[in-house]
Amino acid sequence: MRGVGSAITLVIVISLQIILPSEGKFFNKLINQAKRNRVKRSWSYPVISIPETTDRDPPFVRKNILDITNDNPNVKTYELQNEDPTKFAIEFSAVDPSAGASIWQLVGLDRDVPGGDKYIFYAVVRDAAGNELDRVTLEVVVTDRNDNKPIFDISTLQGSVQEGVSPGTPVMTVVANDADDPKSLDQNGKVNYVLGPEEEVPPAPGGRRRFAISPTGVITVVGDLDIETAPTVNVVIIAKDGFIGASSGWSASATATIQIRDANDNKPVFQNTPYNAKQGELLPLRSTVFTVFATDADIDLENKGVSFEIVAGNDDNTFIVQSYPRGSGPSTGDIILNKKLDYENGPKQYTLLVKAFNAQASNSGVQQFQATETVIVNVLDENEPPVFINQPYAGNIVENDVPKPNIAFVRAQDYDFGGNQTVTYGMVSTEGWFTIAADGAISSVGPVDREHPSVNQTNSVYTLVVSAIDNYRVKATATANVAITIGDKNDNAPEPDGPWTVTICEKPPTPFVTNIKIKDLDEPQNGPPFSVSLNDNSGLWVLESVSGDPMSRSINTLTKSFDVAQQSKYEVPIIMSDGATPPEPKLTSTNTLVINICRCNDNGEFNCEKMVPVAGAGFPVAVLIAIIAAILILLIIVLAVVAYRRRQQAGLEKEVLLDDDDVRENLQAYHDEGGGEEDNDGYDISALQAQPPNTGKPKVVDVQPLGGAQPEIRRPIQPDTDIGNYIGDAKQQADNDPTAPPFDSLLVFDYEGQGSDAGSLSSLNSGTTDASQDYDYLNNWGPRFKKLADMYGGGESD
Repeated sequence: MRGVGSAITLVIVISLQIILPSEGKFFNKLINQAKRNRVKRSWSYPVISIPETTDRDPPFVRKNILDITNDNPNVKTYELQNEDPTKFAIEFSAVDPSAGASIWQLVGLDRDVPGGDKYIFYAVVRDAAGNELDRVTLEVVVTDRNDNKPIFDISTLQGSVQEGVSPGTPVMTVVANDADDPKSLDQNGKVNYVLGPEEEVPPAPGGRRRFAISPTGVITVVGDLDIETAPTVNVVIIAKDGFIGASSGWSASATATIQIRDANDNKPVFQNTPYNAKQGELLPLRSTVFTVFATDADIDLENKGVSFEIVAGNDDNTFIVQSYPRGSGPSTGDIILNKKLDYENGPKQYTLLVKAFNAQASNSGVQQFQATETVIVNVLDENEPPVFINQPYAGNIVENDVPKPNIAFVRAQDYDFGGNQTVTYGMVSTEGWFTIAADGAISSVGPVDREHPSVNQTNSVYTLVVSAIDNYRVKATATANVAITIGDKNDNAPEPDGPWTVTICEKPPTPFVTNIKIKDLDEPQNGPPFSVSLNDNSGLWVLESVSGDPMSRSINTLTKSFDVAQQSKYEVPIIMSDGATPPEPKLTSTNTLVINICRCNDNGEFNCEKMVPVAGAGFPVAVLIAIIAAILILLIIVLAVVAYRRRQQAGLEKEVLLDDDDVRENLQAYHDEGGGEEDNDGYDISALQAQPPNTGKPKVVDVQPLGGAQPEIRRPIQPDTDIGNYIGDAKQQADNDPTAPPFDSLLVFDYEGQGSDAGSLSSLNSGTTDASQDYDYLNNWGPRFKKLADMYGGGESD
């Protein structure tokens, strides 16, 4: 359309130039523009056909497949676009581009690879500046050559067919794929199928074939199939490419495996016949009454597994059958009890006709392949519980009444073993209100309570449970219910129905306080209407009826503000009387409504932390806090004393924690007691005097003196020296003596006083014998003192 428009424009411009020669310059411009827009002759080439290269061809040598040229005088270069540079290239003369260019095939082409049947690319010409002047589309088609064999799809070489099917029945379709072009002139990719010359395995009787195959690969049945003689048949298939009857081409062979499926051509056979069963009438439901067995000569489970069904003698569905088909061994069928047996009132013998069939077989409904057998079930008499007759049972009594005889009667009969057994009655209910006689007469033994939890409060019926027991060696028991209707007496005063406790704000927004619920355990004729009144003189509360609800009352307050600091809890007594029907007396009770007062925020939410109890009924908060504080202080003091004493005890125990091998004597030195037991008034200070130097008596030293220290010569102390001063001076001398034993072992004393029978008080030689000291306390000091306890412990020395 663009070319046609340009031509029309050129004609119009030339005409105008002839008509208006004075406007020549203007029209010259128009003509030049039209020339530039004209369409030149199309640059195109036909499709290039190239035969594919096969493995049987000699090594490929590149070749020229097309020469192209462009008539534009400005062409300087040729190039290819979208080509595969490994397969195609273009060559031209840079000296003389007008001579055209050549398209070369560089390698052999395989049509059978994906995308290998066609190549499309472009030849482009450019001027000296590199501007594209023109382009042409080149299409290379690779033609097919028969260079591929058919390849079988192994998934199509497996099939199955049932024995006994009619000839012509399709079995399976084999498929072989050929990568060549099936639409080529020689049909290189088209595959045809024939049977191989080999016999089927195993061979068919008489050399005949069981199967045939069509050129399209469909295998059909043409002979007899028997799973017992040939469960699997192998057939050789040949696939050949090219048109039918062609002398050349490729072929391939494969073996198709056909499984012969079993057909249900044998009927089941019952085993271990005849069938006779005996079962007691007390056999539990769902129990197995009898088991039948059957086998089948077929092979597959659907044809070999046998199912069972009762087809006659079971009109009331007393029995059902549970089948267990099996692929190996006999199949079994359990005849199961579906309804209770009854020797006395039901059949004493059942004759059941059981059918055996292959439920999963395609011809399961064909009678030719079914079997039947009779099963006889005999019912045995067993001891059953007695049977209560003439039910239901009922009686009447009034609560709180004196014992009444013959309120109701029950009767039970035992039909077992000719009905000759004796029945004994008993009570099952445990309230103890009634007794039952040997003839089944029920009597009360005392007052009954209609409001008891075991009595239905809706209809005032008490369900009494009685029993009947036979006298068989293993006794059987039956129970029955007796509905005893208990007449009501007004013996319950009205009472609160739920808690009567409410919390309101210190400044209630409305007079309404709460609704209280009232109930009466007696029957309605002895319940509402209630008479309800306040037993309160505070003038703060008022009681009103609730419209449409005789079991409720509304409590309102007459004040607009309470003082929670003065009183935060009110206990309001409320007197209630029932509306008993004469001659029953009215009963009255008094109950308390508890009203708690709390401060509230703007949202009406309660803050009851500062509530105080009813005035005069408890302690003020300040007193309560003071009592709690005093208790806490006392508790702290007690804990401090206990901790101090434990610390002292721990210190004493710590002093005696010595190593097991460290045995020492702890000597407490007190130097002087006095004149002995005969002299308790004076002291012999001479016993405490330091020894004069060079007296010849060896000085006791527990450790070796340090260095060359010389012992300090202690000055003598006069006998009349004050004992306190003497001890102080002795201590100072000992502290300044470098040769003195260590302070923790300076425990030396050996003098008690004149006239004492005790003799020396040294801990190394105290008492007269080892037995005079009791060291058993060492056993209480723990394992670290066990060695000392063994050394000094009790008992006579061996």
